[in-house]
Amino acid sequence: MRRLDFMSLHEKEAEVTFRSLGLGKAPLRLDDERRHQEKAVALGGETAEFPRILIGRSRYEKILDELITSRLRCFTREASVFPEEFLARYFRERYRSTAYDAILQRQHSLSETESSPMSALQRAQLYRRSLVERLLSHVERRRINSRAWLDRTWQELVGPQIAAESQLVRVDRTAGRAILRSVNASLAFSLRRRQDLPTKLSETLGIPIRELRVIA
Repeated sequence: MRRLDFMSLHEKEAEVTFRSLGLGKAPLRLDDERRHQEKAVALGGETAEFPRILIGRSRYEKILDELITSRLRCFTREASVFPEEFLARYFRERYRSTAYDAILQRQHSLSETESSPMSALQRAQLYRRSLVERLLSHVERRRINSRAWLDRTWQELVGPQIAAESQLVRVDRTAGRAILRSVNASLAFSLRRRQDLPTKLSETLGIPIRELRVIA
């Protein structure tokens, strides 16, 4: 299979590209940073088979608790000499690699196979897919908030006359919100009342726009 062009960049060029996209050499964060401001849990990094990832603590705890609960059910069905609290602490320390695999699997909606841990190759493929998805997400966010692109898109949408007195300032993809600016009070009022504008913006931008905010 032919490798993507950006995978064959010279090391220095690759470093510049990653830094310009805001990636640097930070661990791969699987949560959307804008939605998950909570403290992250770091997993992996000890060996090449487990590249370092970051995941929101609540999501990590939920997945880990599910794995431990599933394991404890097996012990409660059998006669165990150890109390449940001890077993929960024991598995909590030893299930980090299992949680790592489960997190990657859930990231891509794959079925979990606790009894058959992923191979290093499967894990690398899922990690690479997550990394590429994050890279493309950064590229898309940079593109959609590029000043030149926003100005061109707005002019094509409303025409040069309205575009001369107004501006598409920013698009908030997560909130589905477009921020407009107009120093012309009459035009600002008119833009607020245009019911077709969110639909047209959605079609042009390729993302759902549910709210318009017009600022002076």
